[in-house]
Amino acid sequence: MKKQVSLEIIPKQVQKVESIPKGLVDDIYVTYIPGSAPGDVVNASETILSYGFNPIPHCPARTIPDEEFLINYIDALVKVGVTNILIIGGSVSSPKGKFSSSIDLLNTGLFQQSKIKSINIAGHPEGNPDDEDHFENMIHKCKWLGTNNFETNIVTQWCLSPDITNSWIRKTKTQLKNIRVKCEIHLGIAGPAKLTTILRYAKICGVSASASVFMKQGLDIRKIINHKPDNILEKLTGYDKLHIYPFGGINEFLKWYDNTSIQ
Repeated sequence: MKKQVSLEIIPKQVQKVESIPKGLVDDIYVTYIPGSAPGDVVNASETILSYGFNPIPHCPARTIPDEEFLINYIDALVKVGVTNILIIGGSVSSPKGKFSSSIDLLNTGLFQQSKIKSINIAGHPEGNPDDEDHFENMIHKCKWLGTNNFETNIVTQWCLSPDITNSWIRKTKTQLKNIRVKCEIHLGIAGPAKLTTILRYAKICGVSASASVFMKQGLDIRKIINHKPDNILEKLTGYDKLHIYPFGGINEFLKWYDNTSIQ
């Protein structure tokens, strides 16, 4: 029996979630696209709950202008039933306000005062152009979350290089063991899609690190995308769960998942 996976959507895709069979997906992450309204994320999260899935909305630090905005955003999410979030730096290069990184959000103390139970963080196996010390900062956040009694998992950006990613997984698990924090690695992978579609989403979501791998490995990546993600997945080991970015659409993801042999 295949394990459940998590899925990532943008708010305007939320109505398509209803067609996903129960038992296939548990968590559905809702992106907070730069320039969009927080209400879009809140409404999408409420709809996801009504369909029987667990919404995990994004909370991007550089998009949050101040504490008041953050309080209102958290309160609105909690009011519709959200208990899990993903904090990230965000894809905008310049902060909209006083927060430049996800640790800045954590240090406000506002999450400890809320009913949020689980705070997931991002991992970047193939690098993060916005943070040279991304690995050390990720481990620091894991330690902070463990110390403050939050459940947490690392959800990675979509991966393209099995060798780099496998090395990152081993290194991450070693560090988590050293700091004695229980934390799963949820490995991001792009669902079946055309290369042009993935590059378009990369631009929207600020995925410059993974997009650069596409450009450098164009021939091999085109082969992978024109077929299915199995070409990458069969070489990856040590992760705890798959996190799917359905760039080709939810229907294409469902078709692929029905036919893949990946567990």
